[in-house]
Amino acid sequence: MTSDGKAEDRKKVLSVALFDGCPFICLDESGPFVDGLKAAFAGAGYELQFKQIPFARAVTDLQTGHLDILPGVLKDGIDGAVFPNSWLYFTRMCFFSDSGDSWEWRGVASLKDRLIAVEKGIVHTPEFFDYVQNRKNVTHLSGNDILFRQLRMLKLSRIQSFTAEQTVLAHYLEQKGIAADSLKNAGCFEPEFEYVAISATHPEAAEIRKILTVGLADYNRSVVPGLF
Repeated sequence: MTSDGKAEDRKKVLSVALFDGCPFICLDESGPFVDGLKAAFAGAGYELQFKQIPFARAVTDLQTGHLDILPGVLKDGIDGAVFPNSWLYFTRMCFFSDSGDSWEWRGVASLKDRLIAVEKGIVHTPEFFDYVQNRKNVTHLSGNDILFRQLRMLKLSRIQSFTAEQTVLAHYLEQKGIAADSLKNAGCFEPEFEYVAISATHPEAAEIRKILTVGLADYNRSVVPGLF
């Protein structure tokens, strides 16, 4: 056996939950959650073994020690888990309008007389949530195909803007063959950060936490330096 083979044999295996959360994490092992984890563990002596599992079951398996790592969790959002100090990825809700529309989101005051659509029950911020209640200029959508319905309403001029998560919308436009430059990002809310949960039962949980804290910080600085 070659020296490279021996080095490979010495790698310790970590089981990682893989669930259908496209475009952030997909069953074909693509998406920024996966990219960030692979980058953080590069050269650290661990092999990541992705395990297809529904998210709800993954939480239970992590708590009972049958799973080592669960990506895409709010920090301290799971009992019986350890979290690194560095985030894995972020989501960001933004306003989108027609590309030629000069309007920009500058707080709730900028929504005066603006026809908008939002997903029913979504908060964004407490101030925004309070504002959109019982407003005639706000359409609340629930159920399936919300992005399709928002885009349709925008095209028919029934609304002037809608809110959506920027990465999810970009993925949707690409999948549907819709030109991204047909829309304008008119401004965003503050990002919400997703973390990696580590099973507290793992004997090397503290070491794994350290690797992720350092590795993800370095990786994120190279990918989205504007958030630092």
